[in-house]
Amino acid sequence: MVTPEGLYLVVEDKGFFASFANFPYLADLPSGQVFQIAYCGHGHIRWEEADIDLHTKILEHPEDFPIRMQPLKLAAAVMGRRGGSVKSIRKALSSATNGRKGGRPHKDRALALT
Repeated sequence: MVTPEGLYLVVEDKGFFASFANFPYLADLPSGQVFQIAYCGHGHIRWEEADIDLHTKILEHPEDFPIRMQPLKLAAAVMGRRGGSVKSIRKALSSATNGRKGGRPHKDRALALT
């Protein structure tokens, strides 16, 4: 069943609600793909054409999985921020070595404008 707030799925005689707030990719599914769900066993649910995989554990407790299903660019940005904020001796040494070589190369503005 589809509601404006999400999808209600029944897997192994148990109901699960997949909120569009927690799973925005499901909200973006075309109407023809919403019900093209394959149950692969052991709690694994798949939308083949959309290349979306979910597990019933995630549907039961989405709060335990802090990186929500997000558009790829947004998910990459989140992961990049986490990685960029890490402080380690190896990262500091690498940064110092790069600085001695002249630092990060400047972007070519002509290429950036095309």
